[in-house]
Amino acid sequence: MSYDLELYFEPAVRRDRLLEHFAARRRFSMKNDDVVYENRDTGVYFFMRLRSARKLFRSRIVSAEFEINYCRPSYFGIEAEMVLSDFIAVFQPRIEDHQIQGMGEGPYSREGFLNGWNFGNVFAARNALSPGHNIATMPADQLRATWEWNYHRAERQRRNPGLFVPGIVFFRIEGRPCRVVTWGEGMPILLPKIDHVFVGRVVSDEARFGLAPWSEVVEVVRRAGLEATNDPLKLDYRVTPPPIADWVANIPLIDLDALEKLSADKILDDELIAAARQFETKVIPDRSDGQDLE
Repeated sequence: MSYDLELYFEPAVRRDRLLEHFAARRRFSMKNDDVVYENRDTGVYFFMRLRSARKLFRSRIVSAEFEINYCRPSYFGIEAEMVLSDFIAVFQPRIEDHQIQGMGEGPYSREGFLNGWNFGNVFAARNALSPGHNIATMPADQLRATWEWNYHRAERQRRNPGLFVPGIVFFRIEGRPCRVVTWGEGMPILLPKIDHVFVGRVVSDEARFGLAPWSEVVEVVRRAGLEATNDPLKLDYRVTPPPIADWVANIPLIDLDALEKLSADKILDDELIAAARQFETKVIPDRSDGQDLE
């Protein structure tokens, strides 16, 4: 199941103008009339399909179909809306939104899009409750915080050139989904508050990893005499402090391949699943104001 929004260009738009729009923006790829948006930092993706007036003469585009899959974490809708609203502001298409609680024939609005998306996402999530579906869920505030960190990761890296800024990934650890980052050999790093840290070191020319809960990381940072209460932890030093270096050198190693990595599109909000279980029709509140994200 997917959210589908029809966009009509009146008058038709030159194909090369559309291509220039996508080429000037990150995370878009295009093959023939299929446009794909994929953010590798956040895991968010969606599609657009362009339609020409005539099959043989494709110089002008008369309409496009925007599509994003349901049964996704709620931040998929937030990021998609940011990109979609930019596109609509530039080309000002007429819209047709057939989703329940959607925008109908417009006008387009952020609230209207999220209303339709969230309603359909709750409805579609009911399918994930059927037997055989191995659902992974986390509280919405943790998923949103993870998304916000990953969305801004490149920006943070530019502002902190001497520090490594890791991306947050999801693994199932001890039976539950967890947020994890990798910290290699005690290097200077900007560490977001998460659940576990993969602690890397080189053993016989091979990268190996230990696994530490966040509380252990905080304790090691405190023993090193560094600030351990901020979020994120800004560990900026020229030489790795001995308590951190010793900890890295002696942490028990694990078989990383034995852990289950979870893709971003397979972890749903706890609130989304709760609404699906109760067959509720109200939308999940959107706590993001969409400001300062790009």
